[in-house]
Amino acid sequence: MEDLHVQAADPAESRWSISRKQKDNELGAFDRTGREALLIELRVYHCGAFRNPFLSCLTIVFALIGASNVRSDDWPQWRGPKRDNISRETGLLKEWPDDGPPLVWRVGGVGEGIASVSVAAGHIYTVGYHEGGEFVSALELQSGERVWATRIGPVVRESSLMRWLVQRSPTIDGDRLYAITAGGVLSCLRVSDGQELWKKDYIKDFGAARQGWGFGDYPLVDGERLICTPVGRDASVVALDKRSGKVIWKTDADGSRSTYAATVVADVDGVRQYVTFLNRSLVGVRASDGQLLWSYDKVANSTANSYTPIVLSDSILSASGYGRRLALLKLARSDNGVKVHERYLARFGFDPFQDSTVVVGDFLYSYVGPGRPICIEWKTGKTVWGPLPATGRGKAAITYADGRLYLRHSLDGRMTLAEATPKAYAEKGTFLIPDHERSRGSTFPVIAGGHLYLRDNNRLFCYDIRAGTLDKPRPEPRTIVLSDRETKAQRDANGGRSRTGPRSVFVPTPQDVVEKMLELARIQKRDVVYDLGSGDGRIVITAAKKYGCSAVGYELDPELVDLSRFKAMKSGFGYRVRIVRRDLFTADLQRANVVALYLLPKQLQKLVPQLEKLKPGSRIVSHQFPIPDIESDKVIEVESKEDGTKHKVYLWTTPLKKAEGQQRDE
Repeated sequence: MEDLHVQAADPAESRWSISRKQKDNELGAFDRTGREALLIELRVYHCGAFRNPFLSCLTIVFALIGASNVRSDDWPQWRGPKRDNISRETGLLKEWPDDGPPLVWRVGGVGEGIASVSVAAGHIYTVGYHEGGEFVSALELQSGERVWATRIGPVVRESSLMRWLVQRSPTIDGDRLYAITAGGVLSCLRVSDGQELWKKDYIKDFGAARQGWGFGDYPLVDGERLICTPVGRDASVVALDKRSGKVIWKTDADGSRSTYAATVVADVDGVRQYVTFLNRSLVGVRASDGQLLWSYDKVANSTANSYTPIVLSDSILSASGYGRRLALLKLARSDNGVKVHERYLARFGFDPFQDSTVVVGDFLYSYVGPGRPICIEWKTGKTVWGPLPATGRGKAAITYADGRLYLRHSLDGRMTLAEATPKAYAEKGTFLIPDHERSRGSTFPVIAGGHLYLRDNNRLFCYDIRAGTLDKPRPEPRTIVLSDRETKAQRDANGGRSRTGPRSVFVPTPQDVVEKMLELARIQKRDVVYDLGSGDGRIVITAAKKYGCSAVGYELDPELVDLSRFKAMKSGFGYRVRIVRRDLFTADLQRANVVALYLLPKQLQKLVPQLEKLKPGSRIVSHQFPIPDIESDKVIEVESKEDGTKHKVYLWTTPLKKAEGQQRDE
């Protein structure tokens, strides 16, 4: 399943090629360790061909992204759906074993950086530095494969400590993504392909001063508006049309320096307002026109305010790092706008660099000093328990889900699960992030879709934390390495020339799905089975071994060709299997009477002229995707025991029949 039109991207382009390294545990003596890393190249423009058992049609997913709202198990922005650091998911593990929850996959090459991830509609989004620039990357949720990467700014050499004031997670809203660079450029990208739709420069457009520690902002979507805080001489807070970037209103208030804290929405006595930090005060801005409603300066400091205000009904709970304070403010409507009443102002030693606060019920859980957990009754400001001895080494980040606190430390990479209870601190499991890279701060954990996502600078880890996952055999985690350059082996394989266009990524079809595909095709000993994009050869080898037929695989990647030939020989049925290193769109199918496919609809459609030349009565089976505009004979659904995912298998018999009015999955 290859598309030959492949090329290494020009480094100056926004979207570029990537590669991944995947371990095959069945290699045996293929090399000295019994394993071989497979480097597969991917060039993504709009929609490439993916060989991935977890993916439903990529183009369908993209359409859904643009048409649907955030799902309940998404984490579409900084601090989650409501910016309160809380996941609404349930049915998660209550305790972890000694070695932690199962690791599903790890991805290397997501980019140098500290940004936490955002998760929405089947994809993961984050920001990181690669050679030559800062990129927003979109990764496929189930596999970790990169779908696209778009350059949004140059590389900025940020302070190793001060950069932890802000993690600049992207904000996802339907078909749009919003991200800010350290240089103060706000970009709006299309989530389907990373295409830039519009951008704003905080310095040029709003008079913001250049920041010694870089800009920090978390754009907030509220209806049709995008709320940003450039904190410039022309606008401290600004409302933009989220689709066009056009300015709706601007607030000229106290502000001359990026404040690093996120903005939140508060509805008090019928007054909708945006609560945010400027560099000298916490303020409330009327949502309708940007008018400054109130300000409170006792909790803010002039160095940096990085803690997100927490809205609690008619009250605002606000922490400060450098000021080491916690304030509870009650808001009430008044003739002049909104009146602020201070309930209390308490002093705590909150870390100025980590926005580690979460309110669960009547209690605030946080960290003070060097990673020491504390529980505070937020209505009174009284300490319930703590500060306790540090639960790990270094600065700590905290997230909440399903009755548990997820605690992560920066120096030792310790990840801890603890019960969220005012009774006492109670750990429920801990593990170390593999080969953790020591850092001055800690990137925040994200919980979405029953999985825990941990970014460790240039790497991203995905853990399965669903209840019941420990009852199943622990799978071997998949390892993926992404790269922005074409490998030498791939250039040499193409005669030293670069290649253009999309190329498929090989991820093996689960063996039990392979069995069902061949069963549905009614394989006989006299048949000749062709697999177009044969990967590691498992389909053709299984056909030869189980049915005694001849089988031919077309595969372009030289390493996969070598691997599949070795596996065919090792199976004892290599004499029935032939692996051809060639573009699948040049395949001569005259001998074939069964064709197996795993391609996206666009590639399937391109293949139709070849399929129409098959002998009458030939069978075609496709994993996951239908052939556009062609009526299928049968569709079955297979729930794989290997990955726990439901897969579709389609069957056609030649001559192919056009489908009347069939919806195309593109």
